[in-house]
Amino acid sequence: MRVEKKAHAGRLSTRRLAHYIVTYDVMFFALGAVLLMIASLGLLRLSFSSDNRDFFGASNPDINAVLQLEDTYSKSDTLIFAVVGEEDICTPQGLTRLRAFTEEAWLLPDVLRVDSVANFNHSYAEGDDIIIEPLLSEEADLGPEDAQRVKDIALTSTELVHRLIAPDCKAFGIFIDLVPSENASLDRLDMAERARALKADWQARAPDLTIHVSGGVIGGVSINEAAQRDMRHLVPLSFAVVTLLMLLGLGTISGWLATTLVTLSGTIATLGFAGWMGIALIPATATSPLAVMVLITASCVHVVLGWARRMAQTQNRLLATYEAVEENLTAVSVTNITTAIGFLCLNFSESPPLAQMGTIVAFGIVVGWLLTGMFLPLILRRAPALCFKPVHIPGHQLEKLASFALHKRGVVSLFGLAIVVALLGLSQIRFNDSALRYFDESFSFRTDNDAIEEHLTGMESVHFSFQAPEGHSVFSPEFLNRVDSFTDWVRTQDKVLFVGSLTDVLKRLNQTLAGGSQDSYELAASQQGNAQAMMLYELSLPLGQDMNQVMNIDRNRTRLTVVLRGADGQDIAQFAQRSEAWLRENEPQIATRAVGVGVAFSKLTQRNNQSMIYGMLTVLVLVSVLMTLSLKDLRLGLVSLVPNVAPAILAFGLWGWLIGDVNLGSTVVTTMTFGIVVDDTVHIMIHYNRHRRRGLDREAALRLTFRTVGTALMVTSVAISSGFFIMTQSGFLINQHLGGLTTIVIVLALFTDLILLPAVLERTKL
Repeated sequence: MRVEKKAHAGRLSTRRLAHYIVTYDVMFFALGAVLLMIASLGLLRLSFSSDNRDFFGASNPDINAVLQLEDTYSKSDTLIFAVVGEEDICTPQGLTRLRAFTEEAWLLPDVLRVDSVANFNHSYAEGDDIIIEPLLSEEADLGPEDAQRVKDIALTSTELVHRLIAPDCKAFGIFIDLVPSENASLDRLDMAERARALKADWQARAPDLTIHVSGGVIGGVSINEAAQRDMRHLVPLSFAVVTLLMLLGLGTISGWLATTLVTLSGTIATLGFAGWMGIALIPATATSPLAVMVLITASCVHVVLGWARRMAQTQNRLLATYEAVEENLTAVSVTNITTAIGFLCLNFSESPPLAQMGTIVAFGIVVGWLLTGMFLPLILRRAPALCFKPVHIPGHQLEKLASFALHKRGVVSLFGLAIVVALLGLSQIRFNDSALRYFDESFSFRTDNDAIEEHLTGMESVHFSFQAPEGHSVFSPEFLNRVDSFTDWVRTQDKVLFVGSLTDVLKRLNQTLAGGSQDSYELAASQQGNAQAMMLYELSLPLGQDMNQVMNIDRNRTRLTVVLRGADGQDIAQFAQRSEAWLRENEPQIATRAVGVGVAFSKLTQRNNQSMIYGMLTVLVLVSVLMTLSLKDLRLGLVSLVPNVAPAILAFGLWGWLIGDVNLGSTVVTTMTFGIVVDDTVHIMIHYNRHRRRGLDREAALRLTFRTVGTALMVTSVAISSGFFIMTQSGFLINQHLGGLTTIVIVLALFTDLILLPAVLERTKL
């Protein structure tokens, strides 16, 4: 009796609120317009980021290790040019061009250092004198003998091959260090434009060569470009597709216009909110409006289809509007709250952009929910109906589907078998992140990186910072021998292309001091000998060619740089683990950790996945409690979890079998989509529970539920999955994975709600 009274009181309050919303539709429309105007002012503050380190939080130990490394040694932004020919370019003409290119590179703003074969400081003995000078003189004409001399020296140098020159002499590298962006006179966008202009200029002057440009500056700008490209192309495309699907599925022009207005308003408000929050957009956050857009439509569809169904029965616009709002108010409210909760739980993410995306989308969903109640009633009540035959499955067919799912034996067993297969597919998944491979071939950054890796050097660097024993400098023979031992081991590892070590420089200098004998290519036996050789070398270096990239100012630390070719995130992580383990076992006195942006990215997905477990548990508990409260039945609340958990398991299992690799975007899908897929379940369960409380048996209640909400579920699922599928067309891999996995989850969720849920209700006799 108490339950019936509470249910009656709940229905009464819902009716009063629906009546109030419809009666005072003009007032609510005006309030919605004011809310939209305030939110949209944030668009003036909207900005885009050009730094891939925005993917890491302030407490991330891997990126903090990178920052500490930069503080210890020289900190700079980078540009890398590669000059590639079809034939040997170690010719007089090729070297003359390289020298000119190197000189022009110095003319770029904010340049700290330029390294190439042309200005490499070669050391050699001439009688009793030690000569240290650039490999190419600055002005002298080059002849065949000069070119052959440069070629012979360069190809025997471990400091140059696979870094500044290709072993087949078909490519040169020019590495440029720039003033860090926070102190530079030009921002990264301007510097990238200058670098690309230099590339284009040289490409025009030397059509027989191919010029490529990359580096940290270009990578950061490419992130900015990816975000803006998705904003310019994918968001409008999604809007066009979703609104077209709405038009076909709703069968009413006025309802379509109302839905479009709410969707567009919610999208604008979402971007405005990002501006007010001071969130600089990167690809992960730039697609937030797309997610908001497709999710807002779901609320509108249920109301509009309910209105259209009643208009066909009564032709009374006021009554149809009131009953449509009253019927869907509870379900729409619950679905929006659960979806917002799912996205808010992305704040458990280790990656700030994903957490920001969760906050932005959650805000957009809440605003869309409010605007649904503020904008829809006025248009549905007052605008011309303009109805036509919609494109969707007829209600009687949906009733047959309900009966089939309810009575067909083996449905639960079939889904159970599919879940077992999916769980096996989960074992095929591997975490694999590489910032360089986030971009597809539509970005010149990716194609230039691939070309540089193919012809010259690797694009992933891993660093090791070694501390000399207390009271000693890096020139201590014992310390240097330990570093050299590690250097030799590293060179034997898979995918290692180049190793830059202080020991190579000192060996070359000691060889020069010993008259150039091959047997003297070794470290000096005393700390004083190594220090004197380095002092002689540094005194001869021109301005901007110091050794602070290899040694710290106090000369008690040295950096060893390892360049990997063709390494993905898994390769980088495994190399770092092997290297750290080798140091602990063989040289524990200098054991240190592997450091690099690539290392940080390779570990970020694993860290994020662990964090999102807490997010998933949180959303699971909160949504379950909310479902139970809204249904006022614990058993129904627990049963509703089945069709909500199953889609994620099935989707990731399928992904594991077909794709295998997951990245940063994949790790948030389970938490994010749980709040989305629960929407269909909410609508089914609330209507089903309502009909059961009115005395209908299980089959009648389910048939009526499918007739009432089945069309809306299909229309919204098609629209939402289409919107997220469009995200797979992004040139940014995180968005591709996020969009692809979400699409699969939503499609599977529709099947589980329409087929598995009735079977479970039959099994549990609810």
